[in-house]
Amino acid sequence: MYKPKLTPISHERKILHADSALPNPFRLLTWNLYKTDFSHYIHRPIEQLLNIETPHLLSLQEAATVPMQGRFFNLPYVMAPNIETRRKHFGVLTASEYGMTAQHQCLTRSRELGWMTHKTALITEHLLEDGQTLTHINIHAINFVPNRLFRQELNLLWSLVADKKGPMIVSGDFNTWNKARVSFLENSARQLGLSQVSYPDTTPIRTLNRQILDYVFYRGLTVDSARAFHVKTISDHNPLEVVFSV
Repeated sequence: MYKPKLTPISHERKILHADSALPNPFRLLTWNLYKTDFSHYIHRPIEQLLNIETPHLLSLQEAATVPMQGRFFNLPYVMAPNIETRRKHFGVLTASEYGMTAQHQCLTRSRELGWMTHKTALITEHLLEDGQTLTHINIHAINFVPNRLFRQELNLLWSLVADKKGPMIVSGDFNTWNKARVSFLENSARQLGLSQVSYPDTTPIRTLNRQILDYVFYRGLTVDSARAFHVKTISDHNPLEVVFSV
């Protein structure tokens, strides 16, 4: 049901600053948008919606776009949908005004119970100021399935980046609503040499059954600052903002 045909989607043939590197430091914002309609923000930056400094890399889940939409929060983007209807696409979306290349769209093999829909992840590459290539994985992990299938899907995704060298960021909504999922995610992250970003105040981070759902993991970078902050009435998740330096 609603299985996407276009994957991944990029409606901008020429990404701005295609050969330019992310600044050093650079700001990442990850956020589950809860399928909110931001059509009135296509050509408006996210700073007009949130009281934040300009992000250089957006990692969004449950983003909603219309066919042939050219920009999102006034940025070029690449999207990997998990749901496609006649009027809209829904899925993970990575946006940046700096050069980025889509590597893989990872639609889950399993479908969630009830809706029978897939979940998805998107792997992109970004040039860093020191000449290294950053691998970024934007993920909305599968939810309503047994833990066995959750582990299976995460292993499939991890296998695509297991041989990647250099800096890496994994960000998104992992649907880790029980301790078994949390434990498996943490162990899997360590296998890739990833560290978990910590926050001075974790209160805004969405939880279920007292387990955190949204994470940012990283390697080969330094965390200059990190925060989670409340955004009322827009989504059932709150944004996570991390400033990285090379």
